[in-house]
Amino acid sequence: MNKNERYFWLDWTMFISFSITIASGILLWLVIPRAGAQVFAGIERAGWLALHAGFGLLGLAGVILHVVWHWDWLKALRGRSLRTLKRPVRANRIINRMTWFSFISANVFALMAWLLSAWMSAGAINIFVRLHVVTGMAWLVFLATHLLLHQKWIVLASRRFSPLGLANSVKWKKEC
Repeated sequence: MNKNERYFWLDWTMFISFSITIASGILLWLVIPRAGAQVFAGIERAGWLALHAGFGLLGLAGVILHVVWHWDWLKALRGRSLRTLKRPVRANRIINRMTWFSFISANVFALMAWLLSAWMSAGAINIFVRLHVVTGMAWLVFLATHLLLHQKWIVLASRRFSPLGLANSVKWKKEC
């Protein structure tokens, strides 16, 4: 498996993980909040919370691996002024930083809410939960922008490495 194929499968795993995390987070936030119904689709709120946290941790592990695998690229950019970078690289760098900042913030606020729940009142914990939701939404916006900036690579890698994409790629090449 070459480097680009590893990147593709890691990104695909993160996409699935984050999709489940986002869907369960929206359910916990809007459909089954603490004061509301405690069961949705036959699963108790605690189950949804465990699903949200579990897939969130899987996504976090994926992000850490993603950063490790891209470390040489990140090191090459360190210390360079934004003005010296070409426009697409500059945009990518800014979005990556905002994505990373909002992602770390969302994780820290979630961890604080979870750890402090034993010692603080529900009202105080609610502040951290709300900060988790806000920074999570900001992360989602920056992540969508990050994916748009990489859409060409995503399409080409999907055609090349996914079982369905490979068939479509061969058919597409024959038609051209």
